[in-house]
Amino acid sequence: MWRVVLLLLVVLAGCKSRQKLGVNPYPNCKYAMYSKSELIEKLDSSVLQFEWIKLKTKVDAEYNDEKMNFQVQMRIKKDSLVFAKISKSGFTGIKLLATKDTVVYVDKMNKKYFSGSYDDLEKLINIKVPFEFIQNVFLGEPTFLYEKEGFQKIVEPLISYSSQSFDKELNDGGFNQVQSFTCDSLYLKTVGIIDSETKKEVWFEYDKRGDINGYSLNKNINVKGFQGEKQLILAEIELKRIKTFDDLDAPIEIPDDFEKMEIK
Repeated sequence: MWRVVLLLLVVLAGCKSRQKLGVNPYPNCKYAMYSKSELIEKLDSSVLQFEWIKLKTKVDAEYNDEKMNFQVQMRIKKDSLVFAKISKSGFTGIKLLATKDTVVYVDKMNKKYFSGSYDDLEKLINIKVPFEFIQNVFLGEPTFLYEKEGFQKIVEPLISYSSQSFDKELNDGGFNQVQSFTCDSLYLKTVGIIDSETKKEVWFEYDKRGDINGYSLNKNINVKGFQGEKQLILAEIELKRIKTFDDLDAPIEIPDDFEKMEIK
């Protein structure tokens, strides 16, 4: 189960539009003329601002035909730290603390722990992702995992940005990321991470955007993972509560009798 939880946590926290030059060929797509860099500039001015934030979620998951449900409580220090508690029926079974440099994972159910570099997470998901991805995935905010402009495709009501061509015959293979946004408001709708070499892919789908404790966020996040035709993971994350704070702590301890795990 710990690999499922880590995968969910990892793969699992508006301003006036500028005048654009040229004629927009998509009259029903307000932001059709935005390049990737212009999109990032637009979104950077409208992201949720906080020092610390506390999230409470409910997760229903299926992994290797095994169904499970649990609650995840998270504390996020902006761009610095993510702390998570995974509980079931009131019992906290797993704690995780991730910073830009380190990861500490404590499995109370099996009396095991892991403490190491943040880079070790790459061994779990076969892809290196920035720390910001962990906090942004729950907040429905985009994190581009590629540097160049990439490619754009518009199928109303969505604008999609990809690190590779949408034409499969022109794809270079290897890693690819796709992110789709609503045409009228630039709300994030889907994030896809694809590794064509291993034929693994993970998709996040955002749904039911609405008010949660005064913040406009997606109430549901659906996660789907595949390898070829085989389903690896299926999860529905329901965001239940959110609150911002000026300061919080992130307590995590490793009992002396716990066995250290190796991530392979």
